[in-house]
Amino acid sequence: MKRVIKISLIFLAIIIVLPFVTGLFYSSSNTIPDNYIGEKAEINGRMIRYYQTGNGEDILLIHGSMGSVEDWETLYPMLKSRYRVTAIDRPGFGFSDIKNNDYTIDGNANIVREIIKKLDLKNVIIVGHSRGGAIALRMAIDYDENIKGYLLLAPIGYVFDDPNAGFFTTKMISIPIYGEGILVFLDPIIGEAMVEKNLARYMKGDEAHFPGNFIPFRKELWNKAISMATRARQSDSYNEEIVKYSGKYGGIKHSVSIIAGENDKKQILLQNNRMAKEIPNSKYVKLKSVNHYIQYARPNEVVKALDELSKNY
Repeated sequence: MKRVIKISLIFLAIIIVLPFVTGLFYSSSNTIPDNYIGEKAEINGRMIRYYQTGNGEDILLIHGSMGSVEDWETLYPMLKSRYRVTAIDRPGFGFSDIKNNDYTIDGNANIVREIIKKLDLKNVIIVGHSRGGAIALRMAIDYDENIKGYLLLAPIGYVFDDPNAGFFTTKMISIPIYGEGILVFLDPIIGEAMVEKNLARYMKGDEAHFPGNFIPFRKELWNKAISMATRARQSDSYNEEIVKYSGKYGGIKHSVSIIAGENDKKQILLQNNRMAKEIPNSKYVKLKSVNHYIQYARPNEVVKALDELSKNY
């Protein structure tokens, strides 16, 4: 019996202490490799990756969860002749650093505001995809005369039932230091499969519109301890935080356009329907036979919406 207890204690120590020690010494490499686009800007002590192209009116793109500046690759060539397009890696994703509570909606919104100042963007149209839509909505609540309008693509903006949420997949991984330590060991085993499964769900029906390397590229870029931990932490804090803001959409004064795909998850469509009713004078377009990644499945509709926001200001 004593032997069993001893072995159990040793095992317990290993699964608790080893990940913590590993996480304590974990350091993410956020240097942008030569074969990736973009550069870094220092924002209050953290380096944020951004990519900028084109000339003209300013557009700023906020990806979902997970994501990176590459998520807008279909739009860059379509917009750069008329707009100056800026995209960022949100804190903890792609090649951006993360500090303190950057993973929260407020934390992300603050980073976006600072990027706008740092890069001297003027009369900006903000585009938010999926959870990036929640960040855009948070910004829209606080009126900013330097922002021209908002385009929300399949946005999430209310309490959300995350299919990936669970005690282990969010709660444990959300623990500072310990979460990164766990993921150092688990990502090589299960990380890529999780990324592929989630992407396949949101691409279903629209696969022909994506580049051939879409999933392999993202399995390589997303399957990092810091990115997985950031995803878990934002998911764990999201519902409590969004409740504070979702009741304020009726006070939004900016022009807002919403585009949803009719093949998207039911709860996202229900949220988009509700959002369109609650945001004053918003324009709402539902696209037939389209899933979650609207910028890939219907990039022309995105460009059209941006042009309308620009002209109607």
